[in-house]
Amino acid sequence: MGTALVADTDAAEITLSPNGPIRTLQAARDAARIAEHPVRIVIDAGTYPLTQLLELGAEDSEVHWVAAPGARPVIEAGRAITGWRQTADGLWRAPVPEAKAGWNFEQLWINGRRATRARTPNKGFYHIVDKVPAGIFPGVEVTSHRAFALEPEHFSILKNIPASQRDDALLTVMHSWSVGQCRIEALDEDSSSVLIKGGSRYPFVEREANQRIWMENFRSALDAPGEWFLDREAGELLYKPMPDDRLADLVAMAPVVSQFLKIAGASNVTFEGLAFLHCGYNYPANGLHDGQAATTVGGSIEVENSHGIRMENCEVGHTGEYAIYFKNGCHDSLVKHCHLHDLGAGGVRIGDTAKPSEERINRRIIVDDCIMQHGGRLHPSACGLVMTHVQQCEVTHCDIGDFYYSGVSAGWTWGYGESLARANRIENNHIHHLGWAYLSDMGGFYNLGTVPGTVVRGNHIHHIASFRYGGWGLYTDEGSTDVLMENNLVHDTSDAGFHQHYGYYNTVRNNILAFGKTAQVRRSRAEPRLSFIFERNIVVWDPDSPLLDGGEANWSLNANKGELRDAAIFRRNLYWRTDGKMPEKLAETWT
Repeated sequence: MGTALVADTDAAEITLSPNGPIRTLQAARDAARIAEHPVRIVIDAGTYPLTQLLELGAEDSEVHWVAAPGARPVIEAGRAITGWRQTADGLWRAPVPEAKAGWNFEQLWINGRRATRARTPNKGFYHIVDKVPAGIFPGVEVTSHRAFALEPEHFSILKNIPASQRDDALLTVMHSWSVGQCRIEALDEDSSSVLIKGGSRYPFVEREANQRIWMENFRSALDAPGEWFLDREAGELLYKPMPDDRLADLVAMAPVVSQFLKIAGASNVTFEGLAFLHCGYNYPANGLHDGQAATTVGGSIEVENSHGIRMENCEVGHTGEYAIYFKNGCHDSLVKHCHLHDLGAGGVRIGDTAKPSEERINRRIIVDDCIMQHGGRLHPSACGLVMTHVQQCEVTHCDIGDFYYSGVSAGWTWGYGESLARANRIENNHIHHLGWAYLSDMGGFYNLGTVPGTVVRGNHIHHIASFRYGGWGLYTDEGSTDVLMENNLVHDTSDAGFHQHYGYYNTVRNNILAFGKTAQVRRSRAEPRLSFIFERNIVVWDPDSPLLDGGEANWSLNANKGELRDAAIFRRNLYWRTDGKMPEKLAETWT
């Protein structure tokens, strides 16, 4: 790390306590601003409610926010909903008069569990059955991104939503590697067609036949235990209890703010031993049509144009977006030994999707020894960790699991265009239980574009399951170049343990690849230059799965002479099919 840290022995000290003269984060920040820096803010045990996010700037540099010894202070962005009563229809109801005045929350936590907003079907999906021709909706000539047709019985569900609830209803549509969250603009009963507000990023019924869809947030969908609905017109919260819920013990938390903390233009700021809980997210009025990796989504903690930012031994949980987001202009910062869980999107996001100027490239940001689990709860295409256009960043010793898309995603230039990403390290992580057959085209590790000096080493990657295709372990996608993947253990993937779409000069060595379902190694595009070197690997598979995938044409240039003009080099590998039989191609050339 190239940053000086706050030295506790030299720091002025301020105490933040629920019972002291300084009781809020904003008051502690303001007191620190007039003290001589560096400053140490010691936070006593207790809960510190937020009614607005905490903003820190250059004047808040050289400040260390630390839990008191033995304490675990909670920065609480939610509010308890009280006054529950049971009614004859089996529902539990609580008054929320502020909802009539505009308070609208789209997440709710019951006894520490993210509750399900009223939806249909309760499990699984309905399906889009067709595109919509021009002329169905007046003034809409191009319907590919704006309209779709449903089965009449499913269309009738939307038709019967009261007008007062229709604007708030949300339709989630699956698009292979992303989702669209749509709002209803108009309905046509004759064709059972839906016109959405705004427009989808991808055309409907193109990437996925029988495209999956579910509907949520209207009163008639409240029919399963564990579901809830906020009746904004009545100012009342409705909840259908789970069998083991007890009214007297119910703790219901609703988010009040959408971000805990925003840091801009600061240096040498640390947070240690704190818990940040119950941060919300409301979908836009025109819907959200996200792209890959949920990169239109922000963070519940955001950092920009700052350096020396450290979060250690912190908890960030029950969020609506990414837990922590380092926007452009950050360097020499650390997230260490943090527990990031129950996330609306992913764990950590580093960098923006647009290429930054040279001075705003994120550099030397380390994420180490963290647990990032149970994510994508609002934005399923989010990754456990995504870093875009960054340099010399590290993800090490982390446990990343239970997301619906990729575990660690890096690079972010499609094809062979100019890339800023380089020299990043993904090492000694446990990356597991991803996809859940929900989305497609993902990897435990996923890369885009040229990334010289990037190393993926010593990771344990397993149980990657795609919906239709593309549950890969190590995945070098479009234009991936100069990636070293070594000493990884990859097993139990719905597709190949290693897949290269296209790219060159990548190295796959000394890995164990085992029990890919559709293949063990896949290449999707052969090019007349060295795609990758595959050497000193152990490959194990069952006889009902092939060794190679990608079509015969993509393997026809494998002369295996060990020369750079060869499209791929396979050498000094150990192959074992569990029935002991050697595939013919392997016996010829691939020992």
